[in-house]
Amino acid sequence: MIEHNTLRDRSVNEFDSIKAILIDPQMKSVARIDISKDARLSKYFGEKPRVAMKFPKGDVLFAGVQERAEAFTIGGSRPIPGSGLIVGRRIGPGERGPAHVRLADVVTMVRWTTVDAPPKPPATVRAIVIDPEQGLIEELLIAAHRLALLSLLGGEIGSHIRVPGNDHVLSPVPSPETPWWWRKDDLTFSSRSVIVGHDSGTDHFADVVTSVENLRTSVQFQAPGESCWMSYADRMAQGDQTPAA
Repeated sequence: MIEHNTLRDRSVNEFDSIKAILIDPQMKSVARIDISKDARLSKYFGEKPRVAMKFPKGDVLFAGVQERAEAFTIGGSRPIPGSGLIVGRRIGPGERGPAHVRLADVVTMVRWTTVDAPPKPPATVRAIVIDPEQGLIEELLIAAHRLALLSLLGGEIGSHIRVPGNDHVLSPVPSPETPWWWRKDDLTFSSRSVIVGHDSGTDHFADVVTSVENLRTSVQFQAPGESCWMSYADRMAQGDQTPAA
């Protein structure tokens, strides 16, 4: 969020500065300020800003991308969270000219409002890994992002299916080799899979709803080239067998 003091400290002399207009919903102020004509705007926002609006004569309203409760509208626009900065059109590589829009006009167009900050995604979620080749059905705590799923699957996600409870079953891209299979009810999957929950309201990952106990009593496995299916208990027993000397 842009602060008046931050911008004042970064102001330069009149030969190296341009006039800009700062809109600060936290302070509920609209003010004309001086900023360096060749400064990166990310220095003021703390991040790369986005273009929120364009004005006649080439003026541009930049805003941050972080979600904040304090916001403003301008000229009937949608709420813009955080502070905004109006600067002039680009006049050269890395340089912008002064804002042409009148400060009084901006003041009349701005209205203060608030927006609901979206809930943050969880840091970790509970997921279940099913590996028919290893006879494995285990619950794990994983980071709540796609890279964690790629790591568990050993590669790109090939498919995902939504199942009751809003859980999602994710499987890797099919291997050219004949895989082990696993099935539950009328659904069949190839190779290793991960089951993770999904929050429809936020579109974030969530804790898996189904239980390991339920899966261990209902999942069946099939070996490559075999026609019969075996239960989790039988698969575990098969895996525990030691070849005769």
